[in-house]
Amino acid sequence: MNDNELLELLRRDPEQGLNETVKSYSAYVFAVCKGRLGAVCDERDMEEAASDIFIKLYRFGQKRGFENITALRPLILIIARRHCTDLFRAKTGEAETVDIDALPEFADSAPDSERTELLELIKALGEPDSRLVWLRYFYGLSSKEISKETGVRPNTVDKRIARALSKLRKMLEEDM
Repeated sequence: MNDNELLELLRRDPEQGLNETVKSYSAYVFAVCKGRLGAVCDERDMEEAASDIFIKLYRFGQKRGFENITALRPLILIIARRHCTDLFRAKTGEAETVDIDALPEFADSAPDSERTELLELIKALGEPDSRLVWLRYFYGLSSKEISKETGVRPNTVDKRIARALSKLRKMLEEDM
């Protein structure tokens, strides 16, 4: 089923619509959960988070009316990101406390020496640049989300990240 059909079903029969939405989007929601929570949660916790996300979608539709929802996929993504961010914070205390070795996609993609070197270079950027790089590239947050997290305006976030990446390139070139 496509989004328009799912929305129509949610409007006519919310429970059946939710069942179909879960069938259509469970892999997508689980992928979001895994990407955001894989470093701090086991598979069972991520499955529970995915279930919670669909419950939040259902409650949102019940409260605001499914008639007012015009796009399902972006709404699911927003709910999933917010839920995963809240869960991540509850598990870790704050965003920057995760160990680099706990980040599976990065841990699998680089040898230990390269990973350690990159981590040291990112730390060497200093605050707030190192935190902005972490939030953007390791947690996949948008400039707007980083802005809410740090209190720095979105366009300033973009400029600082661009400068930080430029510094990282220079640092890497110097090491070669």
